Amino acid sequence: MEVAVVGDVAAAAAELFVESVAGAVAARGRTALALTGGSSAPPLFDRLRAANVPWAQAQVFFSDERAVPPDHELSNYRMAFEGLLRYVPAGGIHRMRGEAADLDAEARRCAQDLRDTLGSPPRLDLVLLGLGPDGHICSLFAGEPGSADRGDDELVRHVAAPRHVEPKVARITLLPFLVVTARMVVLQVTGAAKAEVVARTVKGSEDLVACPAQWVRKASGRSVLVCDAAAASRL
Repeated sequence: MEVAVVGDVAAAAAELFVESVAGAVAARGRTALALTGGSSAPPLFDRLRAANVPWAQAQVFFSDERAVPPDHELSNYRMAFEGLLRYVPAGGIHRMRGEAADLDAEARRCAQDLRDTLGSPPRLDLVLLGLGPDGHICSLFAGEPGSADRGDDELVRHVAAPRHVEPKVARITLLPFLVVTARMVVLQVTGAAKAEVVARTVKGSEDLVACPAQWVRKASGRSVLVCDAAAASRL
């Protein structure tokens, strides 16, 4: 895992985003990426609106979603749409339907959509991630045994619908297979409050249940932790 300590985390992440997308479009004629939610997303979206991104060639997926309608204030889709997607001519937006009555069936549908779009097994060009204070990425929360399950090639294991997560809202999430096989993973972190979990992520003893963000260390493609000096203070 590369560690980039920068003054403007969102700007650095946007540069990596543009690099990844341009490379994918040049190599394969399109790009497939997964957007993150959380506090790291809005500053990044602000910068991407002004970036030179070939959105018409982009297939846009999501790292996770809460079990809420798309217009709900907690919806990651709503955050992405209002902050970025409404302004760009995205070629394909693949929403996780948090309002679905059967979340397990929706997780299977999302997994099938990934396979139909990207082949089997699916491989994303870019996965954007934030880091939770407990060490979670996507909705792979610390202490949940399923957070340590890579999934490999089983269709139903590429996306899951965990119930017992924090806050107490059911989720739909990508599973680690799609993180570790992505061509690029960018993990954004800011602030001294996350210095300890950043240290566990980068150099702590491996425990994928206690710190699911350690999956990023196993990425087969390029993985970059982009953080400010405060978040990196314990490295």
